[in-house]
Amino acid sequence: MKIHKIFGYVMASVAVTCGVALMLSAVGAQARPLAPRPALASRSWQLHFSFSKPQRLRVVAGHGHQAHVVTCYYLRYTVVNNTGKDIFFVPRFDMVTDTGRIIPAKVDITGKLFGAIRHRTGDAFLINPMLVAGRLLQGKDYAKDSVAVFMGLTNKDRGFKIFVSGLSGETAVQADPVTGKPVVLHKTLLLHYSVPGEAINMKPHPILLSKTWVMR
Repeated sequence: MKIHKIFGYVMASVAVTCGVALMLSAVGAQARPLAPRPALASRSWQLHFSFSKPQRLRVVAGHGHQAHVVTCYYLRYTVVNNTGKDIFFVPRFDMVTDTGRIIPAKVDITGKLFGAIRHRTGDAFLINPMLVAGRLLQGKDYAKDSVAVFMGLTNKDRGFKIFVSGLSGETAVQADPVTGKPVVLHKTLLLHYSVPGEAINMKPHPILLSKTWVMR
């Protein structure tokens, strides 16, 4: 009889503990603020951004015994200002691989690498990433064509996401979940690609899975 009573007390205690844990979990979930989303009808300016499929390129860097092959991906893009006013264009590109690595676009690329990219694209007016930031005048006649260059992918990478910011004036403020301090988020274009096979060793054919706007 005592054993049954003890067992009953234990089960009741476990039930109470689980109930409290579930309540705390629910309260915690409700307390966590939802990530803001871009407005459906934003009043902020937004540039027109078009792009081509990311391409892989290999070039020889260095000379003599220090010569080695450098592999990169580049995203060719065109940005047009149809906002009705001149905009100071400062783009930022970040690649996040499916292995969790963050690769910022390399701005200070060598003349040899940029020359190889320009030759591959066949665009003699392609703007070097180091020179693309600046005032963007209105209209397609003043469009800027450039590339975002990413270095450091490995044969373990099977996909990646590219975040493009600087295309919109829309912002949102959210408290940092760790520090509690306000953080400014910017409307950012997210391009999600899958790379069947290996991104480096095999001839890749990136497939665009989705194109969305996020706050980042």
